[in-house]
Amino acid sequence: MPRPRASRLDPERRQTLLDVAAEEFAEHGFDGASYNRILERAGFSKGVAYYYFEGKDDLYAAVLALTLDTLARRFDAWQRPADAEGFWRALRARYLALTTHIVDDERSARLLRSMSQARTHPKLQEAWLRFEGPLVAWFQRVLEDGRALGAVRGDVPESLLLTSLMGIGQATDGWLLEQWAHAGAPALQRGAEQVFALFEDLLVPRPVGPPPAKRR
Repeated sequence: MPRPRASRLDPERRQTLLDVAAEEFAEHGFDGASYNRILERAGFSKGVAYYYFEGKDDLYAAVLALTLDTLARRFDAWQRPADAEGFWRALRARYLALTTHIVDDERSARLLRSMSQARTHPKLQEAWLRFEGPLVAWFQRVLEDGRALGAVRGDVPESLLLTSLMGIGQATDGWLLEQWAHAGAPALQRGAEQVFALFEDLLVPRPVGPPPAKRR
């Protein structure tokens, strides 16, 4: 984590460092990024940088936090819709709005593409867990509201739905950004529609019917 004294770093210098680091990480990923190149371009000595940040992994975590905070501020807090139809309309709008933002902000898209490293890299797992907690809480609230409105199935434990939802999200995030990297914005937008359809298939209530006949 950034050292507590990082809050005392001049805001303009801190922003310069984070902007340069974001460009480096977006271009090269965490493993390929050069800490020395970041410091040189931002005008920081190693001694000064270490006074505020513990190293490259710590700086990456700060950039990741800023990127996710910026994304979060672009969207309204979740409010329970009036009915099941409104629930799916609101959820779809938020998901596709995120896709549109990625299309419009290439640097954020490249940083998000590198986020998969944070889930598996030994030096970044702690940072990722700090960001994953609020995300899980947000989805849990959405599921609770969806069930209360009859928009989300109730025949499966909520914990299993949440685990499955997060798993699909993690698996498809990288896939979507690969579509964007190789085929551009139209491929990303088509892929987002397909991914959202997977979420619907998982969560929409199943019709209630007679139990299947027993085999003789």
